[in-house]
Amino acid sequence: MKHLIENDCLSLPRRKLLAGSVGWAAASAGGFALNLQTIAAAASPTPTDYKALVCIFLFGGNDSGNTLVPYDTTEYNRYLTAREGSTSRPYGVTRLRTDLLPITTASVTDGRSFALPKEMSALKALYDSGKAAVIANVGMLSAVTTRAQMDAGSVELPPQLFSHSDQATFWQAGVPSYTTSTGWGGRVVDALAAANAGGRVSASVSIAGTNLWQVGNQVIPFPIDAEDGATGLYSMEEAAYSRAMNAMLAANRNNIFEREIVRVYKRSIAGTQAVADALLENNSLDAQFPRSAPPEVPGPARGWHASLMSQLSTVARMIAARNLLGMRRQTFFVSIGGFDMHNSLEYHRFALQAISDAMAKFYTVTDSLGIANKVTTFTASDFGRPLQINGTGSDHGWGAHHLVVGGDVNGGNLYGQFPNMLTSGQNYTGNQGHLIPSTSVDQYAATMAKWFGVSNDDMTIALPNIGRFPTRDLGFMRTT
Repeated sequence: MKHLIENDCLSLPRRKLLAGSVGWAAASAGGFALNLQTIAAAASPTPTDYKALVCIFLFGGNDSGNTLVPYDTTEYNRYLTAREGSTSRPYGVTRLRTDLLPITTASVTDGRSFALPKEMSALKALYDSGKAAVIANVGMLSAVTTRAQMDAGSVELPPQLFSHSDQATFWQAGVPSYTTSTGWGGRVVDALAAANAGGRVSASVSIAGTNLWQVGNQVIPFPIDAEDGATGLYSMEEAAYSRAMNAMLAANRNNIFEREIVRVYKRSIAGTQAVADALLENNSLDAQFPRSAPPEVPGPARGWHASLMSQLSTVARMIAARNLLGMRRQTFFVSIGGFDMHNSLEYHRFALQAISDAMAKFYTVTDSLGIANKVTTFTASDFGRPLQINGTGSDHGWGAHHLVVGGDVNGGNLYGQFPNMLTSGQNYTGNQGHLIPSTSVDQYAATMAKWFGVSNDDMTIALPNIGRFPTRDLGFMRTT
């Protein structure tokens, strides 16, 4: 476990960052330039205000069964029995009721109640103040799916269920197939691309390496490092190399391909400089994001705090520089890993604590900047985990509960349908209690896309399968 956390899951993927910078530069014929034909066809009005979406991807599949927990006595005891086979907690994986923080859920009227783990007290405070919401049982679906349909084989299912790489790809693509090379975050930005016509850098900035979520037809994500900023061209800081490169770029070119390569290089260099200017201008914000985990967090798990705080500090500094960068609509991608906890959930609580502390701190900083209602942060993950544990760990699952934070969130409530704890019921499939999603990724995404400014007509471009589901707006965002 120690090796997994310290070496494989928490360090920023620098090789991916380097590869991503090359990819962005090579592809920046789109980059943050505009495809006027596509924009002319877009129905979404050009925004004049500012908004940002921040995706926190939990790689490995977060065990949301221990993230949002039943609190009323009946369902809590069912939860214990379903997870561990007994209310005596023989494996000690489930949360003690005395360690839970109950939350109000006005949308639940059947007598059930719910709670967050005590390690998520910072997020619970945001929830109580109406700035955070929980969206229950979200997952990748091809269409509305019930257990009866699955048993009868009468409904299309996403391919390769329970596969990390496939489901993470589909989640980011917003399409449960291999037919697209773009992500729903990128397509959402495409619909509003005219808002960033004067932008100095891509509207999609990743602090966690390459990702599909931010790739659009016009917009291409620009990866930067949380500690080092934008990855520049090799040796450009050396005077001799820089003079040679600038001379080469200034030379007249008759060949159309050479001219395009020069344009790409110039845009890459300009984008790198813009990011450096933005981060330097707002460097003082970095001190508000403590890298040290609380003292009760054991050594091998402390990297989660450092990683998320570092990444979200960079996002905050970029958002604070929105006017300098000429941006009105932006997306940001951050991530942490280590959630594939087959053998032990011992450290899961500390991962949740890092998420809670980092999301709460990020909200506080955006509030201090006066733009808390302009920034929405949300979690995503490959999939959830089944209700029944695997000894002291948990296997790959399907549906999962997610968190949304922001000043425009209709918080303090639970959205979607929280399942009962009877694994033999209609909410589950398989013998381990794999949760069948009752809310699609499409609906989760469309609710935020509407807040972002995507029109109803453009929604089917951003999320082509949204028409297969009964509603496009789950109600957890204010859109006025």
